[in-house]
Amino acid sequence: MTMWPGITRFSLVCLRFDDYHQDCHLERWQETLGAYADRGLRGLVAVPPKFEGEPLSPDAAAFLRDLRDDGWEVAQHSYTHEPVGEGRGGLLYQERSEFGGLDRPEQERRIAAGRDVLREHDLAATTFVPPWHEYDRTTVRVLGDLGFTCLNEGRWPLPRTVDGVTLVPTHVPVLTPAMIAVGVVTIVGHPHLEDDPLANADLVAGHEDRLRTPGEVTDWWVRRRDGGGRPTRGDQPE
Repeated sequence: MTMWPGITRFSLVCLRFDDYHQDCHLERWQETLGAYADRGLRGLVAVPPKFEGEPLSPDAAAFLRDLRDDGWEVAQHSYTHEPVGEGRGGLLYQERSEFGGLDRPEQERRIAAGRDVLREHDLAATTFVPPWHEYDRTTVRVLGDLGFTCLNEGRWPLPRTVDGVTLVPTHVPVLTPAMIAVGVVTIVGHPHLEDDPLANADLVAGHEDRLRTPGEVTDWWVRRRDGGGRPTRGDQPE
């Protein structure tokens, strides 16, 4: 028996899988995400377009297109996933960043180059996931100018829109998704690094109706904001 309320009808949950690339045990990834799909689950796959200088391969991209066609979301996760910037540090944030602290031209160059790599594979992403959860206000402005609508990061219980980009929350590191009873939370996994890559599937079991992708949360939030009224039933936390 737990003291935490966990997932409720007042919360939405996003499943996210980070760092997919051709050198990350593709067979394990495919088996893991296939097992999620077999349970009727779907989520977001965060893809570094040129992980440590190696562009996404055609074979790795083909699996992503299959997922997308089955209702999954594919997001751009960095450009090269290298710590060339500077994170905010402290208790809640990382010291590493690919974008934080870089000037605008360099951030724009990196994000646009990554976007173009994905587009070459017919993977046009509108959601961005910054490595190590780190970015700065310049990152948000560049994303908006480049046509991204969602940044899947944030330490708030609800989304918010900044410079035309909707920030869909993850969660404060000291908390776990099972403690979140209200709002939106993203549960992040790395299938190639985890002993039990299906643990998050077990966590959301019985709450499949509360699952959304970050892009779907963004669409809901923007409609809610622009419509000025209560969203339709089934489109938001009831």
